[in-house]
Amino acid sequence: MPLFGKKNQRPASSQPLPPRKLQTRTPSPIMNILGRELNSVLPQEMITELLSASAMGTPMTEDHERLRACMALDWLVKTWVPRWASLIPDAGERLGSELIALAPIRDLETAEAAGALIGALATGPDDTEKFIAANYDKDNFYDTATVTAARKASGTAVAKSAGSAVADAAMSEIFDECMAARIDIALKGVTALALNHSIDTVWPYMVNWANGPGDFDVKKISIGNLAPVVAQHSLDPTIEELRQEAGKLYVELCRQG
Repeated sequence: MPLFGKKNQRPASSQPLPPRKLQTRTPSPIMNILGRELNSVLPQEMITELLSASAMGTPMTEDHERLRACMALDWLVKTWVPRWASLIPDAGERLGSELIALAPIRDLETAEAAGALIGALATGPDDTEKFIAANYDKDNFYDTATVTAARKASGTAVAKSAGSAVADAAMSEIFDECMAARIDIALKGVTALALNHSIDTVWPYMVNWANGPGDFDVKKISIGNLAPVVAQHSLDPTIEELRQEAGKLYVELCRQG
């Protein structure tokens, strides 16, 4: 037996497996749209779980497609918007409760009933910008850092929480009902809700950072690294919860075939 020159056994090289994707070539156009967009926002482990729970082999009829679209719109109105609205105590929570209590959206009339409530979010973006302009000085580093971090986090909240994906799927089939339900207002309103919540979360940290030890240049570097993390962290629980709910919706819509 040789004592020297023995080669170490090397593990066989292997190529990483390609990421799995939700189906985008099914008989259902709505499910293709939803699958394509969810592929870009859901984590890989969730996609893998959904693939095992959502076989799509049955041909789809027009009635199936319309029902799927109505169910998607209903999810936006009665699950997605209320979850974001719950970040705002009292008024937001009341709006969410009223939306949840609505009859299922299945036609133009039930969509219009939802739109009458969703309209409460219409002034949200303008009100938020007015509040920022009145309370946060553009020439103050700490104010600017707070708003910048919150804007970055809230700017992607609608997509990350699957709101855009479900809205696009619904609008592809029942555009009039989606407009009656004021989905355009809902998407903009949720962005404003997320921005408000993120600012409120970041600001106390900003005060602590500003009053902490160290010179201003060091604080700027620290805040530049930390503020975006805090801003995103403030929205992550809502985003994660809604991703889980979107996964349930996806499976439910698949089973309508």
